[in-house]
Amino acid sequence: MSEKKPKKKRRVGRAIRRWMKRIVLLVVLIAAALLGAKEYLSNQAKNAEDEETYATAAVMRGAMEDTVYGTGTTSARSQPTVLAGADGTLTQLRVAVGDEVKAGDILAVITNDEIDATITDLEFALWDLDDTILGTSAGSKVTSIEAPVAGRVKAIYAQAGDDALAVFRREGALAMISTDGRMKVELVGEDAALGLELDERVSVTGTATDADGELVGIAAEGTVVDLTQQGTHATVTINDDTLPLGAQVTIAKASGETVGEGVLEINKPVAVSSYGGTIASVNVAVDKKVSRGDVIFKLTDSPLTLTIEELRLQRETAAKELEEAKAQRENLIVLAPCDGVVATLDVSEGDAITSGAVIGSILEGEEMNLTIAVDELDVVDVAVGQAVVVTVDALGDVTMPGTVSKIAPVGTNSGGVTTYDVELAIDAAGTGVRSGMNATGEIVIASKDDALYVPAEALMTVNNQTYVMVADGSGAAANDAGDAAASFGMRGMAGGFGDAQTGETGFAAGDMPQMNAGERPSRGGMRANVQSDAQTGEQADAQVENQGGEQADEQKISILDYAKNAYAAVKNWLFEDVNAAKGTQQTGTLVRVEVGLQNDEYAEIVSGVSEGDVLLYTSTDTDTSSMFRDMGGGRGGDMGGMGGMGGMPGF
Repeated sequence: MSEKKPKKKRRVGRAIRRWMKRIVLLVVLIAAALLGAKEYLSNQAKNAEDEETYATAAVMRGAMEDTVYGTGTTSARSQPTVLAGADGTLTQLRVAVGDEVKAGDILAVITNDEIDATITDLEFALWDLDDTILGTSAGSKVTSIEAPVAGRVKAIYAQAGDDALAVFRREGALAMISTDGRMKVELVGEDAALGLELDERVSVTGTATDADGELVGIAAEGTVVDLTQQGTHATVTINDDTLPLGAQVTIAKASGETVGEGVLEINKPVAVSSYGGTIASVNVAVDKKVSRGDVIFKLTDSPLTLTIEELRLQRETAAKELEEAKAQRENLIVLAPCDGVVATLDVSEGDAITSGAVIGSILEGEEMNLTIAVDELDVVDVAVGQAVVVTVDALGDVTMPGTVSKIAPVGTNSGGVTTYDVELAIDAAGTGVRSGMNATGEIVIASKDDALYVPAEALMTVNNQTYVMVADGSGAAANDAGDAAASFGMRGMAGGFGDAQTGETGFAAGDMPQMNAGERPSRGGMRANVQSDAQTGEQADAQVENQGGEQADEQKISILDYAKNAYAAVKNWLFEDVNAAKGTQQTGTLVRVEVGLQNDEYAEIVSGVSEGDVLLYTSTDTDTSSMFRDMGGGRGGDMGGMGGMGGMPGF
């Protein structure tokens, strides 16, 4: 029989095998953990390289502006409306939208048969009344014709022996009296009102023959008192009614430029009329003043019956109605009020038209307006006369100059936001801008010709102080490093991104940078001292290795020395990708600056940096979550969370 092994030896063998299995399993687990950590760190380093891409910009010098923006639609500055002057049917529409017209051109013709019939009836009525008055017999009583108003006699048409009614029918009056002491000149024609303005002073010159047949000169000063919309009629008055009636005169501007010619007329005339009879005597002379009730003519055989008086009143009424009817007939022709382009037409041929109805409108000139809504916080900086730059969506890069012309005194509130309408006058000549186009107006509220400026995105606000990140080596005079560190609330710049050896994060609880709402510092600022931390760790590792080497030379290497060397080797192997990534990161220094003028894109720097300094900053699409992760302790601090793996703190 074989000799049996002692039971104690068998138990020891089994225990050794179990421990060997456990050790192998532990080694496998540690190796797997190390490989996983290596992969994790490599990926983190790669992601950091991808994420840590900074925008750079040099501090620039030049002109800078602060502006206020607004959008709206363009509208013509002058677009007069054309109205119908009479009732009727639109029988002719002679223009279409987009046609160019001149002032006085016929736009449309309105037909009203009733007006023509009325004019014909009134003309026949007047003829009948005149015949009736002429055929009425008169007695032999001598009567007087008195001045109906006070004034100056400017014309006498009847002489002794004339039939008063015949003279009245031929001349329209027996005599004419000026009632306001003024004369006038009517300028009529296509260029009659060219360049004239209301109340403008002009000169009136000419010649006339006096009562003795001698030629006398006329020189007076007049005032423009009326201008028609069509620009084809102007009235000039002279404060002197002693000038010869009917004299041909020339009107000239103060500069000497001749405007036109016309004849002298009574400004406010009153006619002296008669019912009939024979002129017995004339008791006044031309240019003599008379008072109301003064006897002007003596008549014989004058019909003074009530019938003649009634006929006279009927004639006056018919004459007035005839004048109004003829004026209505003239209004049946619709004329262009100005030069321009037909912008709108609100009627068609065959439409029934009433007096005052809108026919259309004329776009006069190329000057445009743009009304934009400006926020109440910005409108306080807007003033009439400020320069404006306008861009029109449909015209691409075309810009047009302009000025602020009006600011609404009352705002409009919508959803708790109050805005004010600001009207901009645009010089759009030759640009092709049309009324109704979408446009943006940029009002220049402040400007500087020589300013240092940087992108607005480069500014960081920390503890109510403004900073920029100046790239290392760019030549800027940085602020005190200790002051910058204090502003960030750090323990110390050397620990800003954690310690790879201890696994502690660089910020204590509550020591995160204090930032205003909506603001975030550049990650470059936080990483400025990463390299120093890594170098500190590497120096410590190197020191451990050197010490281990020296001890190996002097004495037998202990198990602890082996462990230290192994730890250093494993750590260097794990962090080789991280250290490589750190070596390629951009670095910079925080510099406190004073900001002046600022707009949406740029900010003026009053002090703190110099022209040409290079700034580092993150663009607006930076990954915010990764940035704050980095700020929480850096790469070394993140890895400190793995301190429980395999008993290797500091990963």
